[in-house]
Amino acid sequence: MRYSSDKAGDKFSDMKSFEGPLHRIFEEAYSFIIRNTPSISRFIKGNPKRHDAPLYPEEAVREALINALAHRDYSAASGGVSIHVYPRRLEVWNSGALPEGVTEQSLLKGQISILRNPDIAHVLYLRGLMEKAGRGSVLMVQRCLENGLPSPFWKSDPLLGVTVTFPAPEVTPEVTPEVMKLLKHLTGEMSRGDLQDAMGLRDAEHFRKSYITPALEIKAIEMTIPEKPTSGKQKYRISAVGKQILANSKDNDEV
Repeated sequence: MRYSSDKAGDKFSDMKSFEGPLHRIFEEAYSFIIRNTPSISRFIKGNPKRHDAPLYPEEAVREALINALAHRDYSAASGGVSIHVYPRRLEVWNSGALPEGVTEQSLLKGQISILRNPDIAHVLYLRGLMEKAGRGSVLMVQRCLENGLPSPFWKSDPLLGVTVTFPAPEVTPEVTPEVMKLLKHLTGEMSRGDLQDAMGLRDAEHFRKSYITPALEIKAIEMTIPEKPTSGKQKYRISAVGKQILANSKDNDEV
């Protein structure tokens, strides 16, 4: 299913059911994911041409989907595999908990595969759809990180099954030249007065409205005493969002 918001409910914009041989289900389900997730454009360092690709890396999504088909609990009549596409994440679920000896943490590091359905896995392997080295989960993490995405994560429940979630990347906020200038002068923790002096600005009210407030609104900076915003001891520091903005700015300068 493709949902219109990040909360599952009765409203969805696309829904399909797939039946037939596993290899056909796999290809149709993968096409459904591609159809319902956006493409994004990236500029790779050293290459002047724009590179258009699916939001979620192809190899990672294909690995998640084939693992769900190979490891689902086929003994349960109510079991199955489902795909939920949200604006800010992709979820692939299969019935049946993780096999004994496999944990959510070990999947991030890779391990020898423990197969719930070895015959099915072997058929998928012969068709070139699945590998047996137990490194599929590591490949998923690597491909996401290489493409600037958060790492996928797994959640397993004996009754609810296994869900792998691909979070969408954080949206970089629109940054004004004033906020960018502020970030480049902010080192460690600095008071408003120290920042004004460092930037050579004298008008305190203009500095607050054009620099401090916009930076706080997009969470590029944060207060050291957030519970007392007007404190005379208040200082500011760059947040994780601000650090990402600066990193993106450096990458663009190098292209």
